[in-house]
Amino acid sequence: MKKIENILITSAGRRVSLIKNFQESLKKFNSNGLVFAIDLNPKLSSACQIADDFEKAPRVTDKNYIEFLKEFSIKNKISIIVPTIDTELSILARAKDEFKTIGIDIAISSVEMCETFYLKSTTEKFFKEFGFKTPDNLNSIQNVQYPIFAKLNNSSCSVGAEKVDNFERANELQVENSNYVFQEFIDGDEFTVDVFVDQNGDVISVVPRQRLEVRAGEVSKALAIKDRSIIDEVKKIFSKQKGFYGTITVQLFKRGSEIIFIEINPRFGGGYPLSYRAGSDFAEYLIRDYFGEKLIYSENWRDRTAMLRYDAEVIVEDF
Repeated sequence: MKKIENILITSAGRRVSLIKNFQESLKKFNSNGLVFAIDLNPKLSSACQIADDFEKAPRVTDKNYIEFLKEFSIKNKISIIVPTIDTELSILARAKDEFKTIGIDIAISSVEMCETFYLKSTTEKFFKEFGFKTPDNLNSIQNVQYPIFAKLNNSSCSVGAEKVDNFERANELQVENSNYVFQEFIDGDEFTVDVFVDQNGDVISVVPRQRLEVRAGEVSKALAIKDRSIIDEVKKIFSKQKGFYGTITVQLFKRGSEIIFIEINPRFGGGYPLSYRAGSDFAEYLIRDYFGEKLIYSENWRDRTAMLRYDAEVIVEDF
């Protein structure tokens, strides 16, 4: 019988809740299982301090990163690697088969999916190709109706994103960075939807989280809602294209009965702990899928569960 040893969270940063989720879920399958973390600066990573053990990693774009990851994973008997940041997704997706041959699963979607959703421009193309509503990218910032929305083509965590009220500000941004894309501004309720997709490409869980308050690009207050129209529309995305795997976050606006898709990120999102605490344990899904168990779609999570975040601290002695 296949055995699970340890799990590795890469680019752990501040993902304390994610580490704890995997620690709790792994114990159900291996009481001695450990959750490791790596980060560019692990001494300053609260998640690394909470992990069972950690190590400093090279930058994900470093030519030696994959070799480091392989050696670390073999040495520490890693069964599953869980990536967390956009810049590493395509890199790890390309290495997925290589790691599989040595018995290590990388919980990542295909290279095609990772590359498609890394850029705002190709994300817009995907939505339009399959008939989903999405804001139009604007070819010009002149003679358009303001406000509009600006974002960097390859940004994450809302870095560089802002509502732009006039041409002068839009022009400033364009001069500062030619990588800006401009879109029509959408005014509506904003949702991030956590989706788990198994190795067969089947959707196992869909949890819409309404973003009530955002701080520094990450949700600080949110509400898990069983919105039938959002759940059904999101599920359609995963029936259109193969290559998704593991945890996917889908960002959208709901304006009246209209659903307008913004982004897809093939990784755990910062607000995922709400889905977990509402009763949808993606870490456990991932482990059961590792064993090849048949997973069944479920909406058995608690409707209208709220997450109200606050600042906490990790105290490290002998720093």
